[in-house]
Amino acid sequence: MKDLKFRDLFNMFAFPFFVYMLGYALEAGWADYKVIFWPNRIVHFLGGLSIAVTAYFILQKIKTYNVIKTSTKLADFFLILFFVMSITVFWEFYEFLSDKYLFTNAQPNVADTMKDMFMGMLGAISFGVGWAVSHIFKPKKSVL
Repeated sequence: MKDLKFRDLFNMFAFPFFVYMLGYALEAGWADYKVIFWPNRIVHFLGGLSIAVTAYFILQKIKTYNVIKTSTKLADFFLILFFVMSITVFWEFYEFLSDKYLFTNAQPNVADTMKDMFMGMLGAISFGVGWAVSHIFKPKKSVL
């Protein structure tokens, strides 16, 4: 079994950590963050994208250990999409519990929750489209 290196962990978690810190910095340091709707949408989109990248790295590591085998890239994409959607649900539970017990205002209404989850899913789908395009236009190896 191959060892998991620090570089692997960094590749898996740096982007989601950066997005989390970006959202935290915007919310804590910008008074109009809650008033203007689009920065929150961008952060949730980037969150979905970053979790998709993390899920991709985790899936590749799991495959190298022969824990799971998938037959197609489409199956890989749906595993990644389901992983991201699960994380977005847990994140919205976190926001709900934060509002209920810490008296924050992370979820002003149900429509905001649905928009947040949709933007996370859209970020994951964007990753999937980018991933598919990169495979379609990948240069073919020459037989020479």
